[in-house]
Amino acid sequence: MKKIMIMRLKMPPAINQFNMTIDKNQAATLLRLLKKYTPETNEAKKNRLMEQAQAKKDGQESKSKKPQVIKYGLNHVTTLIEQKAAKLV
Repeated sequence: MKKIMIMRLKMPPAINQFNMTIDKNQAATLLRLLKKYTPETNEAKKNRLMEQAQAKKDGQESKSKKPQVIKYGLNHVTTLIEQKAAKLV
């Protein structure tokens, strides 16, 4: 009965997207990809900034760049979209 009701009722696409989930293999692949873009730890950031400051003090160019990370959180992503800074949502 429920299956027939779901087939007959029209569901908006924004809600219908949650009826289709990824399998375990795809989830593992996705999590491996996301792990590469985790935010840096406070200790790693401190070390990177100290190296930049030391290089600037010595008159050299700093080689370390700020790592790319995945932005997450509803408010943060919404703000990025409003500022037109989001590349992929």
